[in-house]
Amino acid sequence: MAMIISNIIQQLNRLTKLLHQLSESQYTQKIIHLSNGTIGAHTRHIIELLQCTVNGYKINQVDYINRTRNLLLEKEPPLAIEAIAELIKNIHLEDKVLQMKTPFDANLISTTYYREIVYNEEHIIHHLALLKVALIELNLKLVEESFGIAHSTLLYKENINC
Repeated sequence: MAMIISNIIQQLNRLTKLLHQLSESQYTQKIIHLSNGTIGAHTRHIIELLQCTVNGYKINQVDYINRTRNLLLEKEPPLAIEAIAELIKNIHLEDKVLQMKTPFDANLISTTYYREIVYNEEHIIHHLALLKVALIELNLKLVEESFGIAHSTLLYKENINC
C-alpha cells in the first residue's frame, strides 16, 4: 500500500507545482469548458474529499456528502498549497475498516482507509485532467503530457508502443 500513498503524494505534488506557477487571477478565472468552474474550485474539491478520508480516519467514518466547503481554498492558492502540504504530512495511516455515509439512505456502508485512498487517487487524477483542460483554455503550457492521465492508461500506452 505504500505505493498507493506514494502515488497520491506524487499527484498532490504535481498539483502543488502547478499552483506555484499560477497567478491568483488564473487560479480564479472562470473556465468556459469547465462550465465556468475555476482551477481553484477543482483544487478545493480535491483537497476537501481527501480531507474527508484522512480526517474521517480518527472518527472511523468518511462523509463526503456533509463535508465542510472552505471557499477560501478556491480563492487563495497559498491556502490551498498549505492544505495540500498538511494532507501529505498526515496521509500515512494504517489500513482499517471505516464506515461511509451514502447519499441514498441513512445507512452506513463499510469501506477501508486504503480503499478510500485508492478512490481519492483516481479522483485527483480525474480533476487534474480537468485542470489540464483549463490550462489549454488559458493557453498555458505549465504541465507535462502525463498530467491528469491515469497510471493504467500510461501503462497501456507504454505497452502498445513496445
